[in-house]
Amino acid sequence: MSRRKKQSKKKVIIIVAVVAAVLIGVLVAGLVLTKDKSADVATVQAVSKICASGNAAGIGNVYAGTVESQKVVNVNANTSYKIARTYVKVGTVVKSGDNLFTYDMTENAMQAKQAQLDIEKLRNNAEALQEELYQLMEEREEASSSEKDTYSIQILQKQNEIKQNAYDIESKQLELTNLNEEAAEATVTAPIAGVVREIKDLSASSASNVYITIMATGDYRIQGVINEQNIDDIQLGEKVVIHSRTNEKTWYGKISEIDKDNPIYKDENSATASTDYAFYITLNTTKGLMLGEHIYIEKDLGLTADGSMQLPSYYIMGADTEQPYVFADKGGKIERAYLTLGEYNKQTNTYVVKSGLELTDYIAYPDASVRIGMQTSREKA
Repeated sequence: MSRRKKQSKKKVIIIVAVVAAVLIGVLVAGLVLTKDKSADVATVQAVSKICASGNAAGIGNVYAGTVESQKVVNVNANTSYKIARTYVKVGTVVKSGDNLFTYDMTENAMQAKQAQLDIEKLRNNAEALQEELYQLMEEREEASSSEKDTYSIQILQKQNEIKQNAYDIESKQLELTNLNEEAAEATVTAPIAGVVREIKDLSASSASNVYITIMATGDYRIQGVINEQNIDDIQLGEKVVIHSRTNEKTWYGKISEIDKDNPIYKDENSATASTDYAFYITLNTTKGLMLGEHIYIEKDLGLTADGSMQLPSYYIMGADTEQPYVFADKGGKIERAYLTLGEYNKQTNTYVVKSGLELTDYIAYPDASVRIGMQTSREKA
């Protein structure tokens, strides 16, 4: 091979090597930039959410609940009649006087017609009995002395028949009146304004005649559901936070009743059979709540009795120093927010925050990846 060809081949090898090195460098740089970009973003959480849960990861129990009225009215059905039509369903909003359901009054109409015929027959019989009485009295006047006693006995018997017939007419008239009143009340109306909460199946065996339950509009309360396995985790008078399922609204209240005597659901068909019970919450304010709305319930571990904030200790850096701080979101970047701390609660592992942080602020969990100056990404509610 000539010297010129060897030099040309050497140049090609060098060029290929350079191009390969450049490509590798670009690829590595891209990976590094991508990694750095991802590593320089810290997820931050709302302080209000952290305090409401009482912990960083929402470890506290969350219970399902619904908004109901303080006043609940049951509407009974007359089981002597079949229901021909029901005008409402669960969730229907009704006004006082709105139609709820109508009975099938076919049998009632037949009974009323028969009662009317019986009354007419008894009235005709009354006239006949009265004529017979007059006839007996006239005959007694013309009878001999020995026959008068016999006529007197017959007259007394006839008078008793007349009284019995009059009583039968009165009874049938009362029966007809009741039937007519029932016919007039064939359509049952809502006794109050509210929302239909329940419509029961009357064909199921039950000692109760309650057919429809209505929650009255007005003052609301919360009905929560808790399982037998954790029912001892809540106490009467305990403070709770109510969270909307559709937005970030919250309400506050206290547990006013725990109904352990009346299960609302019982699973007896599985190896892990369990029972659910209802508990009730009286709210500080009901503004913004809707009757029948579904919500979440948590223990209120975020605020002390005097309204000061309680923050989980594992968010606080240097809690035992003179300058404790948290990693806070300031203008889209991580910065230190220095705190003034109060009492430590060993039971909840929280510190009272006297100053330096608001419930509307966002902070990051201080793991090893969080650094000052990192960009932030706010966790969605």
